[in-house]
Amino acid sequence: MVVLLAAFAGLVAFAGCDWLLGQDTTPPTCQITSPADSASVNGVVTMAATATDSVGVERVEFYADGTLVGTDSFTPYSASWDASALAEGSWHSLSCIAYDAAQNKGYSDTTAVVLAASGQTSAYHGELHVAAGSRDAVWFNAHVGDTLAGDVQVVSGGTLSTFMWLDHDNYQKYVANKSYTALFQRDTFSQMTMQQVVPSAGTFYIVFVNNASAAVTCWARFVLE
Repeated sequence: MVVLLAAFAGLVAFAGCDWLLGQDTTPPTCQITSPADSASVNGVVTMAATATDSVGVERVEFYADGTLVGTDSFTPYSASWDASALAEGSWHSLSCIAYDAAQNKGYSDTTAVVLAASGQTSAYHGELHVAAGSRDAVWFNAHVGDTLAGDVQVVSGGTLSTFMWLDHDNYQKYVANKSYTALFQRDTFSQMTMQQVVPSAGTFYIVFVNNASAAVTCWARFVLE
């Protein structure tokens, strides 16, 4: 009998009080997935998040500057934030809280966004991790009369070997190791800005090249005006 009691006590100690009492004290996890950190936004902004829980997520609350702007109980979790009355160039914080059935709360990290000028659209915002001796590229669509404006900041790894803006045809030539012509190019830098008029409608690529022996991480933010 003593052996059985000792074994039971050990099982309870291993499993914890949650198992013994049938209580769930483990909070969910959640994270804002859109907009990206440091993104330029305007108008009515769609906020999206992922959330997980060991039992199940009941709802996700979305916050802008600490104020609740929406709640969603179904995946994919999203809400709309009306930023149309906010000042151009002002920065704002976005976050979310996930709840499970036991009302445990899981808090996301904070995402910072900046209010773009009216008429601006995001071409790309986010962090890129470019492996040693490699490249990374992102694409966007643009129209005649648009202006591509943006900046790149290396946050670790020293310098980026090359940044290029290419149209679709020249990007295909570049990846095929053929002769190409860049619409814009900057070599060996840790920080750069650019502003160029889009020459024609179509799909364009911004390419980040790292020829060094160590990985490079950089932040990039580009808008079409």
